[in-house]
Amino acid sequence: MFRPGPAHREIVFLTGSGLSARTGMGTFRGPQGLWALEPDIEVAMHAERLPGSLPDLWRVWGKMAKIAVGHGPTPGHRAIARMGAPVITQNIDGLHQAAGSEVVAELHGSALMAVCLGTECPWRMPVTPGEGSRATDHGVPELCPTCGSPTRPNVVLFDEMLPEQALEMGMRLAQRADLFVAVGTSGVVFPAAHLAPLAKTHGATTVLIDIDPPQEPAVRAAFDHVIAADAHDVLPEWERAANGVGRSSFLDPF
Repeated sequence: MFRPGPAHREIVFLTGSGLSARTGMGTFRGPQGLWALEPDIEVAMHAERLPGSLPDLWRVWGKMAKIAVGHGPTPGHRAIARMGAPVITQNIDGLHQAAGSEVVAELHGSALMAVCLGTECPWRMPVTPGEGSRATDHGVPELCPTCGSPTRPNVVLFDEMLPEQALEMGMRLAQRADLFVAVGTSGVVFPAAHLAPLAKTHGATTVLIDIDPPQEPAVRAAFDHVIAADAHDVLPEWERAANGVGRSSFLDPF
């Protein structure tokens, strides 16, 4: 099985919902994903449904944030942080930062932050995750105290542009990587799906780690190595080898 070596000095990770699934949040795509199990929720995730979809957005993303905060980082998150590698993530749960990662490009925003529905308003506020379909259930005012518009979770919906700063950071990281590792992501959602090919064209070795990796030839062609295994086993092994430490279950309790 592939393992990083001394030549890999610039490791960059791209992570998706598969890395956080152990917390109980689950994944979004596939037969057991949220979109399949609750198709009405997927409809609500389209930007054109705003502001009427706000109750569903607060209920779904508030719940996700509460699960993430309650569970905390997984062994995979902790291993990535201990390797000191920058992260490009499609996740909105803040678990990389909670694990100690310092460079994190959040392509899809954060469920731990609220913003104003007014596109020109700069107001934002941390969320206190709870349960319910109102902003106040999550410690946030219903209306923006700056401009009076409704407040919303700071997550990217379908038909919305990704945060420009996060996307630019992700592209820079992919271009400078000598090892680019995708973990727990389907590799079919754009523009994130461009990042592994981008890294490869700039000379990086590309690796996909997923317990059930996609079989589409076009997806797998972007990767030099495909590891069909649990990232929570693979990544701590990589980190122990890189840092020259023995196995410690104490450090990876979940």
